[in-house]
Amino acid sequence: MLINKLKLLLTSSAILMCLPVMVFVSPVFADSPEQLDIRPYEAADQCELEIAQIRVTVNNVGSGGILSVELYHDPDNFLSKKGRTRRIRVPASIGSQKVCFTIEKQGTFAVAAYHDIDGNRKLKKRWNMMPKEPFGLSHNPRLKVGFPKFDDSAFTTETLGADIIINLQQP
Repeated sequence: MLINKLKLLLTSSAILMCLPVMVFVSPVFADSPEQLDIRPYEAADQCELEIAQIRVTVNNVGSGGILSVELYHDPDNFLSKKGRTRRIRVPASIGSQKVCFTIEKQGTFAVAAYHDIDGNRKLKKRWNMMPKEPFGLSHNPRLKVGFPKFDDSAFTTETLGADIIINLQQP
């Protein structure tokens, strides 16, 4: 019986000695890009000035989580999956980040961007459906009671695309 108590005590001590190491090591990997759920088809295109691209610079990005940048083409389905041409997701880092969409033909588009702080691949929203995470649109319209319309954020590309700046607004 004494031997069993000693075994239990030694096992408990060994577990307790490992705990501080696990607590110390775990947070190091929690925000690493390897842990973020970013899929290969969501990668940005390499930015090039010589081809038709929409080059988007997103300002006011915080650290951690995912920066999501979405390209829309359909005025009737703006900010919905049905109207989205493509979505790019990249690990978020403090400051400005640039992502590029290669386009096949000229057209009229709008871009939305948000900082998915917790990396859960969803834009958190308030009770009134307004963003709870940093959010912005092309042409940087101010978010008030509702979302701006497609026309408020739309732009037409030139032969070599367009350069867009989005300033994320804090909720």
